[in-house]
Amino acid sequence: MDRRSLIQRAGIAGVLASGIAPAVHAQAAVRWRLASSFPKSLDTIFGSAETFSKTVKELSGGKFEVSVHAAGELMPAFGVVDAINNGTIEMAQTAPYYFTGKDAIFAFGCAVPFGLTARQMDSWMEHGNGRKLMDAFYAKYNMKSFSAGNTGTQMGGWYRKEIKTVADLKA
Repeated sequence: MDRRSLIQRAGIAGVLASGIAPAVHAQAAVRWRLASSFPKSLDTIFGSAETFSKTVKELSGGKFEVSVHAAGELMPAFGVVDAINNGTIEMAQTAPYYFTGKDAIFAFGCAVPFGLTARQMDSWMEHGNGRKLMDAFYAKYNMKSFSAGNTGTQMGGWYRKEIKTVADLKA
């Protein structure tokens, strides 16, 4: 055994024997607010945010809590993007196509009429650079996206005027 090794071991043994240990500071609990664009009555959609919140709390041993607020509790349903952007809230649960008035690209983070199925959308997001492209876009709004449900393709389209049937046109 060489001198350095002996001195090093003796030093460590001395520190341990004296009871001196590195200071470990308890980490403060993190509390975030999640504003949803959905009402509590949509329990399959809104309920997923509540399930997420409970899971985060359990997995973190209570060190990370997310309080979930239904549409209208903290802000209007369609105010969540502005609230994220200006730091009023930390998280939102919404459908990006609600914000196509700000920029049409929001629709591609959600669904477009006659667009991708739920499986195709997940594949594009996770394996086709969709998430990377959308996050580059969302960065302008100080957001990072995560998939948290998919209601599928928009089958009918988004129309500003009522579509007339042939019978309506003859009348």
